[in-house]
Amino acid sequence: MALLCACALGAFALMTSVAFAEVSSTSAQLTGGSLNISTALVAGTFTGSLDGHAKVLDGAGFSGFSVNDPRGTGVGWNVTLQALAFDNATNAGKDLAANSFTAPQFAVAKADLGSSIVPGTLHAAATIDTGSTGVVMAACSANGQGMGTYDFTAASTGWKLALTADEYAGLYNSTVTTTLATLAL
Repeated sequence: MALLCACALGAFALMTSVAFAEVSSTSAQLTGGSLNISTALVAGTFTGSLDGHAKVLDGAGFSGFSVNDPRGTGVGWNVTLQALAFDNATNAGKDLAANSFTAPQFAVAKADLGSSIVPGTLHAAATIDTGSTGVVMAACSANGQGMGTYDFTAASTGWKLALTADEYAGLYNSTVTTTLATLAL
């Protein structure tokens, strides 16, 4: 009887340990998006009084900007700032000299924790109304940096406008252009 029970348990164990598996493949096709400035920089204002001395005005109301890289390529990118020289809308031809408008150094943070490491190069404060092609304020290399969304911020008072002692009174205007470009391979 004991032998019969042992044989029955052994046969039951063999039958229950037999498993059947079927393999089924799956895949995922991911399509990249377009590199973009998802939140634009908003240029603020400068206000001051002339007093016969050279001075530097602090900006007010400037915002940061955001960059979104959903391309999925790992190819780097850079952000350039360029401004036109301030022209005097009140007294034609009495414009501010070039090289008077300075942008601050930006801090950068991931807008989404799943984004890759932040851009590796941040330029120090720089003059952006030079009349040339602008200043690269942030850049990431082609090794996977900058894939995701990033917020660039700076203190509003980090924006500076240098005045000479002999400036004319009036309303001055300029524009700031933020350019996002893919690095060349």
